Amino acid sequence: MTGLSFNPVGGYWLVMAAGGALAPLLALGPRQRKQPLKRRAALVALRMLTLALLLLAMLRPALETRITRKLPGTLIVMPDVSRSMQVADSVGNKPRYDAMAQALSASKDQLAKLAKTWDVHGYAFSRDVEPLTFSEGRFELPSAPQGPQTAIGAALEDVLAREAQQRIVAVVLLSDGAQRAFAPRDAPPQTAVRRLASDGIPLYTFSFGQPSLGQQSDLRMSDLLTNDAVFAETPTTVEGVVTAAGYANQQFKVQLLWETADGKMEAVDTRTISITQGKRRYPVQLSHTPRVPGEYKVTLQVESPEGELVASNNAQSTFVSVLKGGVKVLYLAGAPRVGGAPGLEPRFVRAALATHADLHVEYEAINYRTPELDYRNRLREDKFDVFLIGDVDVNGLSTQSWKEMARAVERGAGLAMLGGFHSFGPGGFADSPLESVLPINMSRTDRQSFNEPPRPDMHLPGPLKMLPEVRSGQVHPIMRLADGEANEALWRSLPPLDGANRFDRLQLKSAAAQVWAISDQADRAPLLVLSAYGDGRSAALAVDSTWHWQMEGFGEVHRRFWRQLVLWLAKKDETAGERVWVRLDQRRFQQGSRVDFTLGADDPQGNPMPAADYTVEVETPAGTSESVKAARRGADAVGSFEATAAPGDYRVVVSARHNGESVGTAAARFSVTDQDVELDQPAAEPMLLASLARQTADSGGAGLAPEELPDLLERLEQRAEEFEEEVVETVTLWDRWPMLLAFVGLLSTEWFLRKRWGLV
Repeated sequence: MTGLSFNPVGGYWLVMAAGGALAPLLALGPRQRKQPLKRRAALVALRMLTLALLLLAMLRPALETRITRKLPGTLIVMPDVSRSMQVADSVGNKPRYDAMAQALSASKDQLAKLAKTWDVHGYAFSRDVEPLTFSEGRFELPSAPQGPQTAIGAALEDVLAREAQQRIVAVVLLSDGAQRAFAPRDAPPQTAVRRLASDGIPLYTFSFGQPSLGQQSDLRMSDLLTNDAVFAETPTTVEGVVTAAGYANQQFKVQLLWETADGKMEAVDTRTISITQGKRRYPVQLSHTPRVPGEYKVTLQVESPEGELVASNNAQSTFVSVLKGGVKVLYLAGAPRVGGAPGLEPRFVRAALATHADLHVEYEAINYRTPELDYRNRLREDKFDVFLIGDVDVNGLSTQSWKEMARAVERGAGLAMLGGFHSFGPGGFADSPLESVLPINMSRTDRQSFNEPPRPDMHLPGPLKMLPEVRSGQVHPIMRLADGEANEALWRSLPPLDGANRFDRLQLKSAAAQVWAISDQADRAPLLVLSAYGDGRSAALAVDSTWHWQMEGFGEVHRRFWRQLVLWLAKKDETAGERVWVRLDQRRFQQGSRVDFTLGADDPQGNPMPAADYTVEVETPAGTSESVKAARRGADAVGSFEATAAPGDYRVVVSARHNGESVGTAAARFSVTDQDVELDQPAAEPMLLASLARQTADSGGAGLAPEELPDLLERLEQRAEEFEEEVVETVTLWDRWPMLLAFVGLLSTEWFLRKRWGLV
């Protein structure tokens, strides 16, 4: 529709005022002799036309054309093509996939009609997203659902990224609703749906399948927990959880299988569980005492009943490194004053170490009633692996006893001096036999007497937190409590400590002494310094109040930290005794997961060899080998392996060379589970789909039954008017060339006539 509009300068009143002011000019005539009437009429007419044209220009006329047009829009349809859609539990015992295909087929007329208004885009999803061909109201679906996972959240995010430039009308999701995906495709669907809700895009969900599998029974081993490294001759516990669906009032055997030296799996322990009505989870605990050091495969399995549909989930496996012997620890703790008793820290450290059967701790409180105790015979006879010295003044033992302890460290034992008012320099260890053992320099001027208050230049005031020091992208195993960024976050969440001995980085004895823990204070003071000494290891730990961790709910962290410190001192950590090593953060992976590992090589003194060259091969379950390139990261190297589609056992083999000579080899195994995540627990989850749709209820989203799909599409087609806009196209008339030419022409004509008639 086209019409004329005006936008007068200053409003209509100004135009009228201008017209009234200029109208008298029409009566003005020439002062010369009287002109003929025709000439006077011609001049008045020209003036009237000029005035009319001027007033018309002041009205600023324009032609307006109003056009209603449809806005572009896109309807997204996402059918689920994962393997769980094969389950035949839809109406009439049809497979879910067939019921979904039937619902789409019944809606082809409505889809074809909608396609005339909007774009209709289809995306089949399982683990990944694939576009579907759409023609005449039909989607070309795969012949059968074969997707290995159901990644609803990741699929929605992928589709939104692909359609980022489009105006999405609605998203229609057809699925059984069960999110079954592994990292990195395990994004929660709620996150993506919140994005839909914020953009005003409704989500309509259609559920297929039953939330309960009825009479389909299943036994599965859902968990497996054990230590990655244990010690020979020490009982090892393996824990798991059997999940039972059905099989009420029946008994089943659970076995612990342990790999033998020739590679066979042998049952070493058995338990029997009784299934009761209404109970699904059955924790089990089995044990075994390994005798020979080495790496062994460990499997926890529950027997498979006759006729069980899915048997691949009845067992879980991992790998365990059996190390030589246990660790014998001598813990000497001193009192802060003569004749007194040690503080709280020794009590809690002893309790933490006592929870580990492979750590044998002998404790001695030094109260100085008998000065300079002679421990030489005990040190020689008991042959301790680790010495912990906490707040013990140098006068607590005789000089010869300290010498004997230093010789033990030189021969391969480990020693850690712990924080305290009488540790390190304040305790008089400068010029003592332990001075050369400890990784920090001390001075005789640091000495502190029993009767004087703590020296501020020797001690850091609290509260303070101990944080891991990252060197070349690595965190020391002692300080590793979690993976990646979660490790530092966990350390920061621990309760603060009361204070620490003051170390300066300039005090480090040599380049071999490295700081691996610092305070959270501004000076980032060293709190844990490690070094090698002879064939042994030494540590300077500046704190003495880690008991706060246990008392304030972080008992597991407390126990793990002290265990890792002792194992490192005893050279019983994962890499101890081997010049070439390879370390995996975990030993069990899901199919398709990426396996990251760290590797390195040490010289005969245990120092890293950053210039070593590595050859890495991964042996697959099929018997083939694949080369992996190791990337250098500081003194060590890292590698990644992603070809884990096949279930089974893999073996990472690392060979190291330095200056053309072989340093040695190391190997570590990991397992890829034979778990069908789609059919392992194939129950549908319609409640999840309904809750996702409700998040977009303000935009009209809803969870619907499959038979309601045609009606929904008709309602969406009726909403087409909501996606129309009125566009006004304006063509101005007053600022065009014809208007200017007419105005100039009228003035020029009047001037010409006046000139010709001799009026000017």
